[in-house]
Amino acid sequence: MNARPVRSYFWMISSALSFSTMGALTKLLAAETYDWRFLAAVRAALMLLFATTLGLALRAPLSFRGTPILWMRSLVGSLSMVCTYYTLIHLPFSEATTLIKSYPLWVAILSWLVLKERPSAKIWIAIFVGIVGVVMVAQPHFDQARLALGVGILSSFCTAVVMLGLNRLAHVDARSIVFHFALCATVTCAAVFAIGGSGVPAGAFTGAKSVTMLLAMGLTGTFGQIALTRAFALGDPSRVSVVGLVEMIFALGYDRILWKREFGLTTLAGMALVAAPTAWLLATGHRAGPGSSGSPEPAGAATAP
Repeated sequence: MNARPVRSYFWMISSALSFSTMGALTKLLAAETYDWRFLAAVRAALMLLFATTLGLALRAPLSFRGTPILWMRSLVGSLSMVCTYYTLIHLPFSEATTLIKSYPLWVAILSWLVLKERPSAKIWIAIFVGIVGVVMVAQPHFDQARLALGVGILSSFCTAVVMLGLNRLAHVDARSIVFHFALCATVTCAAVFAIGGSGVPAGAFTGAKSVTMLLAMGLTGTFGQIALTRAFALGDPSRVSVVGLVEMIFALGYDRILWKREFGLTTLAGMALVAAPTAWLLATGHRAGPGSSGSPEPAGAATAP
């Protein structure tokens, strides 16, 4: 039995839960009139603080210098973060998450066209089923907020590029990758906030509730990045990205609990279709043979969380 696919799925599901929690906190803060640019800048800055603290405490190799692939991952990821926050604020939570998490299709297409790694028939079926579920969940809102939809699609494409980059950085310590990304994202989001932001909200860093929620947003975002990095270092990009669709289920749960939203039969059917390929890949991962993940165990795996 090869445990690497199962481990990559575990990290991806952990990342999905962390990011959905971060997104829910973002929506709650936005409801208190926080500008989305401000939230993105705070999230990036906190991620940099936490990543630096963790890296120094565990003596991880932190450096601003990096390979072209690492720079690509950080810069494209920074653009994806800006697009993600815009989409989260301008669309309902579960629908925004659905759109952003449609990146498995882009991963499969880019893997085939750019990396010449054609996904297997099983992966294509899983991706197709998952994307059909995504469309069924989000369909009632596809005729609204066209700019937000376009930005969400751009975020999804950028995320797919990042996913492929992470798979090529399996030899780099996960904390180093997150640190480099956090530094680039902080500069990018701060620039976006400085250009178009509405200023720092009054009491943003003084009220106990606001400070707690901002810190929680930063913590969940940081852990989500580390878990995402580990997932794509250990597993095949197409498989791991399909498992990431489970974030839709978490988002729908938050929508129901926090905003008391009701979902129709079409949405529930879409949820089932999103969950189905995840369960399928988890089950087949237990039976995977040697080398099924596509690459040997990365050298840095033992040192990454």
